[in-house]
Amino acid sequence: MPKECKKSILVVEDNRLNMKLVVDLLGVNGFNVLQAVDGESAIEIMKTTVPDLILLDIQLPGIDGFEVLKRIKENKQLDAAKVVALTAQVMREEMERISNVEFDAYLTKPINTKDFIIKIKTMLL
Repeated sequence: MPKECKKSILVVEDNRLNMKLVVDLLGVNGFNVLQAVDGESAIEIMKTTVPDLILLDIQLPGIDGFEVLKRIKENKQLDAAKVVALTAQVMREEMERISNVEFDAYLTKPINTKDFIIKIKTMLL
């Protein structure tokens, strides 16, 4: 991916190991990666930067991923950003809630590294 065409991805993840894996995978594939360890810091980043894609963990300290998504949807400047739920929660109720609150997609943890990058690239086409 040419440098001037780099897509930016905001990763919102409180688990240090999950964050490292996702950031490393995205970085080696040429993406510009921004990081937030909780919902509040993600919202602060989005006040000055509009990422192309937001990978949003659902279970976060402080405000959860659903509340972060609500705030993203309320901010018209972020309309172009795609928001993907990144969750280890795969119970039926959780998946229904994710489907009902306008995430563009969801990815489950643990991450399958090969499929993960394919899905990210597809989302950014």
